[in-house]
Amino acid sequence: MKTIKHFACLMLVALVTGCQSTLIDQPFSADSSWQTQTLENGLTVHIKELPNQAVSTRFMVRTGSRDEAEDQKGYAHFLEHMAFNGSEAFPKNEIVSLLGEEGVAFAQHLNAFTSYTHTVYQVDLPSNEKLSDTLAWYREIATSLTLDPEEITKEQGVVLGEFRFSFQGHSDASSADFEIYRLIAEQLYNVDEDVLGTEDSIRDISENRLRDFYQTHYTPSRSEIFIAGDVDAASTLKEISALFATWTATDQHAPMHKIYPLSRGENSFVRVNDVSFPSTTLLFDLGANPMETAADFENFAAASILSNAISTRLNDRARDLNAPVQSTHAQLIQSFERMVLSIQVSYETKNQQEAMLFLGEELATLRDQGLSTPEIEAQTSDFLMLESTFADNYTARDYAEDHVFFRMIGRQTLSPETYKSLSTVFVNRADKAWFNKELKSLLTTKDVQSLVALEHHIYPTEQVKQEQLALIADMQKAFNQTGNVLVLPDVVSDFPQPDKTGEIVAIQDLDANTTQWQLSNGVTVYLRHMPNSGDEIHVYAGSKGGLAALPASLRPAGLLMPGAYSESGLGGFSFNDYNRLMVKENAYIEPMVWEHLHGFYGSSTKSSLPLVLASMFQGFQHATLDEEMFERHKAQFIKNNRQYLESVDGKALMAVSNEIYDENSVRHTLTHEDYEKVSASDVRMAYNNLMRTNRGLVYVIAGDIAVDEFKPLARTYLAGMTFKDLPSEGLYDVKLDPKKEELTIAFGPKGNNVELFTMFARDAEKKTTKDYFLADIAGRILTSRLTEQVRETGSLDYSPYSFVMWPEGADTQQLLIVMSSSIIKRKEARDALDKIADSIGHGATSEEFSSTSKQLSHALQDGLSQPQEQARMMFNYVLADADPLAVVNPDSVIDSLTQEDINQYLKAFTSKSATRIDVTNLPSAP
Repeated sequence: MKTIKHFACLMLVALVTGCQSTLIDQPFSADSSWQTQTLENGLTVHIKELPNQAVSTRFMVRTGSRDEAEDQKGYAHFLEHMAFNGSEAFPKNEIVSLLGEEGVAFAQHLNAFTSYTHTVYQVDLPSNEKLSDTLAWYREIATSLTLDPEEITKEQGVVLGEFRFSFQGHSDASSADFEIYRLIAEQLYNVDEDVLGTEDSIRDISENRLRDFYQTHYTPSRSEIFIAGDVDAASTLKEISALFATWTATDQHAPMHKIYPLSRGENSFVRVNDVSFPSTTLLFDLGANPMETAADFENFAAASILSNAISTRLNDRARDLNAPVQSTHAQLIQSFERMVLSIQVSYETKNQQEAMLFLGEELATLRDQGLSTPEIEAQTSDFLMLESTFADNYTARDYAEDHVFFRMIGRQTLSPETYKSLSTVFVNRADKAWFNKELKSLLTTKDVQSLVALEHHIYPTEQVKQEQLALIADMQKAFNQTGNVLVLPDVVSDFPQPDKTGEIVAIQDLDANTTQWQLSNGVTVYLRHMPNSGDEIHVYAGSKGGLAALPASLRPAGLLMPGAYSESGLGGFSFNDYNRLMVKENAYIEPMVWEHLHGFYGSSTKSSLPLVLASMFQGFQHATLDEEMFERHKAQFIKNNRQYLESVDGKALMAVSNEIYDENSVRHTLTHEDYEKVSASDVRMAYNNLMRTNRGLVYVIAGDIAVDEFKPLARTYLAGMTFKDLPSEGLYDVKLDPKKEELTIAFGPKGNNVELFTMFARDAEKKTTKDYFLADIAGRILTSRLTEQVRETGSLDYSPYSFVMWPEGADTQQLLIVMSSSIIKRKEARDALDKIADSIGHGATSEEFSSTSKQLSHALQDGLSQPQEQARMMFNYVLADADPLAVVNPDSVIDSLTQEDINQYLKAFTSKSATRIDVTNLPSAP
């Protein structure tokens, strides 16, 4: 009998992995807070009740560009656009205006996207009042889009504008990451075109074939509705059932597709854009992960931890060896039905061989020698923190987007509590030997391929491919060698503490959870206590000043300063050791030197907040500059600067900024020649001028930390700092000095795209609390006009926009209106832009003011529960002496604004003392 049982188990092992042991032995299931029901017609509905929250909705159809026939390229995406251009119940763009009146901003809260496999429509509502209208629109999308020929013709211009934006504009198209994602999609789904299709397929679009795609692929059994927020699930489900009951289309003509694994051992060659450095990327196919079993979770956890560990090790080694690489990193790509590990190194073309050999040798060392205990502890601690707190401060929108994403990639949605429980068990049971066994298995797999991204001017001819294959073979040869044994230092956890403390002079209650503190050394603190915000704490610390506070001769040094001091380490720790410590302790800090302010931003758990504050103390008081690391950083910075300024983006920026700003302006574009002159003593001088002076130093802390808990931290880490006190300066001079009122340049990307913008500039007084809100509303009003007149009516551009540029302390505020068009419609586009620009002097209509005010209120709603947003906005406000409580209760300011306020604000940009500049950027010469 025992023999039979043993044999049965052996047979079971041959069939499944059930007899294999896993670290996690607890069962788990999908997040039960999502109530899911499939209607009789096949439509699946997901509802998550979140009382007192906004309401986020999604309508997802499991169809995308892989479903298109040869004569339908780009039709899935084009159909998504047409959903906003009229249905039987919502003619033309009525849905945009209907929801816009209630605070739903087009593109921000009302949007859609199409992938290779799915189409998703988004409506994020400020409340449940317009939920019925939203569901009615989704029902119209399902069966009742009019696909009016006139609207199709108009939308062709918009989609062709999206082509220009994506492939000829300043997007990430043709970056190495873009090419990686496209390559993965092409292999998984067996497709050979972008989701947008081709320009010819859009120009020649067939109304009948568009309808065929619509009627074939928009079916209830391929569709799902997601709702998260302040709703009653039972009544909402009843409403959806009644509304969608008559939708009975079947999938009889819709093909079903399989997911293919990535091609094993394949080598691919692409060209990157002129902003990117060439690179080599290794792609490891880690397979599908439905997140249904313990093994699934362990595979996900191991891949997450090991990808971060590989990335950290490669960066540490590149820094230690001064390797000739621009950057190196590993990342776990989870945007598809299969997980993919990407390991990449970028370089200057002349250093390609050395960089690739570096990658091969370092991966061999990782394979054969593994990770050290400190490396593993740092990454497991970081993983546990991330997975245990990822849903802290989640909004309805976050929950909806997560659930949609997991459904798209075929992964079960787990509750935050389940993630926390599984992560804790996994981290406690997975030891160094386990991780290194997994790492060795990963790096010896055959399921890997390479992608070489060539410099933008190098074409992948047959000769070039052969040369690249030889370099890949050399990298493989280096990888096949036995890895080197490294002596890696252990991380010491005794980060230095302040040598003296200070006192709290006063604490003033601003509201029930916001306090203002005055310390004995003149530092001001704002503490925003957020009891329900989870374990994350965010800190902003700094002063007004930034680059504007430095003499023009020191501004290059000011820009080099953050990276140079970071590379030099902190508190007696090298950069690598300090970074390992921060990762292990779930802490983060970065220096800030911006145009108008300087200081530090940090984030941590509650327990690691002292480490962040101690780091800021060291950063303000005792940071040291290692001259060797400074020279390394300077050389790398200059390479990046030269690469950018030699791109069309960089040439355009230089041509415009140097034409409209004085050469001593803080916005005058610096070149690599400026940075080459910078010495270590210049950087130290910039540091002392900024970090060692008090121009009104402010700390803003937001998170679940109460006044009594923060008192000892304030005395220990903040109040004992000493500075050279300087009076808070007045407005700084932007030094706007336009040489012409009209400027035409030819530094646009090659192709058919013309970029146009108009800038209005006027003198600025000290920025008030109301000014923050008026500037935002002004940008929204003009963006809305651009959307209506340039995009929807004129079919000239895909994404025109407007915004106000007004840093705290600047003596000038600028209003910019930006769009693009095809060359052939350049005059028509300029006329349309001029019409919008001329309308500024007429102010805003009551309808515009009302809708954009509500949209701003809605946009700020999520940030009320986000500690980082509360800390960031309050920091900016108090530096400008604005009301910090406007961050806590923005509606109190919005409600106080009047139409006359916005009219005066807009009209001031067209006053006699204001400046207007029109810029046209033509495509660069072939």
